[in-house]
This record gives sequence, structure tokens and C-alpha cells, in this order.
Amino acid sequence: MRLGVLGFLPRRVDELVPAQLRQLRALGFTGTGFPGGDDPATIPTARAAEVGRMFRDEGIDLVEYGRYSTTLIAPDIAARRQNLADLREACRVAKAAGCPAVITGAGSHNPRGAWFAHPDNKRCETLNQLIATLREAATLAEEAGVLLGLECHTVTPLKDVATARAVLDAVDSPALRVHLDPVNWMTWETVYESGEATTAMFDILGAEHLLGAHSKGVTVEEKMIIHLSETVTGAPDDLFDHETLLRLAARMPRDFYVVIEHLTPAQMPAARDHLFHVAARIGARFV
Repeated sequence: MRLGVLGFLPRRVDELVPAQLRQLRALGFTGTGFPGGDDPATIPTARAAEVGRMFRDEGIDLVEYGRYSTTLIAPDIAARRQNLADLREACRVAKAAGCPAVITGAGSHNPRGAWFAHPDNKRCETLNQLIATLREAATLAEEAGVLLGLECHTVTPLKDVATARAVLDAVDSPALRVHLDPVNWMTWETVYESGEATTAMFDILGAEHLLGAHSKGVTVEEKMIIHLSETVTGAPDDLFDHETLLRLAARMPRDFYVVIEHLTPAQMPAARDHLFHVAARIGARFV
């Protein structure tokens, strides 16, 4: 398995310089994401290829191209078409850069954002619309020669591992995978048994449907209703079973990435060190 991180580099392509990639490599990370701050339609294919060469020259893998604001369930067909057009351009850019996968979420009916809850996200009609749009999106990925990874979450239509597997089966595309983020599927019922829950995710999805995994911590806030929040990987309040995740990741193909996310650059070394320590304790290693 390999160790990557998101959030260390600038979000815009034109702000990237090789020295930043060397700094990332010096921190012990071998992979990261293609900068996601630009509209992919504005990135010429030749420029994407140049960026890809810069990463390769510095020994950094491009693990993913995140299009995390994508909404594939919008009631408005024009909005869905626009999101599919964004994914088409992202697939073009990813292919040119040598990045193997574009990541998308399902989206949400909440007008405030693709990762906020809405009651209609749980409707059967919404799931059916997601499947239909994903069939088109997966075809775009197949035609471009890249993979399409699903980022799932309890508040979106991809609310649990069983639903995600059902969607994969319904779309039935060799290009469609799940980019697993176990913390996104934690609930009050599973947060204190996160190792068992993560094992079930791997078992239900199957290795052939997994693209990689995100790493972050989870904590339960002491409030008068259940609040689960992200925290730094390995922090004192982190409840997540990183040992189980790394055991499972170590059984995957050698190029399977565990990618730390949602941290500031100052927080990244501590999270990295925690994962290195856990890996050493269980006899696994990052390559």
C-alpha cells in the first residue's frame, strides 16, 4: 500500500511549482490529487500533460482528480448535463495528466451544498436518478480510459455500503469504483466499533470495486444530540480504528492508496507518523 495526502499543494494548476512537490515527497508522501480549483474545461490537454510530467519527474503519483461538488441527482436536466460535462472534461484532463481516476460524489437536493442532508436524498426516485446519471458518467470515464470513483456519505443517496454496492451492480461498469472513506459512513451504531464496520465495507464492496481509501479521524462530541465530527488522524479524541483499515489496505494490490485528507499542512506530519506507527505495529509497510 502507498500513503498520500490531499491539501498540501495549491488548488490551481498555474500555482504549482516543482519545489512544492519535492517538499511533499520529503514529508514521506508518494501521492496526492490533481489540483481541483480550476474548471477542468479551462485546462488545455497539453497543459494537463505538462503537469503530469512535473509530478512524475518529482516522484509523486497523481492518485485522484476530485470533483467533489458534482451533483448527479439534480431535478433539472440542464443541471445534470452541466455536471456530466464537468466530469467529461475532468476525465480528459485526468487522462492527459496520467491520473488514473476522477472522484465524484452523488450530490444532494440541499441547495446549500452537495454534502448537506436533505430528506429527498433518501427517496427511491433519487437513487434511480443517480443510477441513470452514473451510467452516463461511467461511459464517459470508459471512453476517456480512466476510472470513476464514488465518494460516499451517510447524508447523500450513497448512504451506506449496501446502497453503494447496489448502485455499482446496477450501473455495471468496469470503470466505476468506490473511493472508500470509512469515516463518512460512521453512525452512532458503528462509531465505537469502526473496525468491524470498515471490515464489512471491504467485504461487501469487494477488492475489485475499491479504488483507494481516505484516512481521517472521527470523534463523538459531548452535546445533547449525537454529533460525529472529523478530527486529526491519531489525535487523542480520534475513535477510528486505523489498525483495521491498514490491515485491510495492506491486503490490496501494491498500488492501493491510503490518502490523508482535511488537514492543514501543519497537522499532516502527526497524522503521517500515526499511520507509520500503526503500520509498523501490525507488520505492514507503505511503499
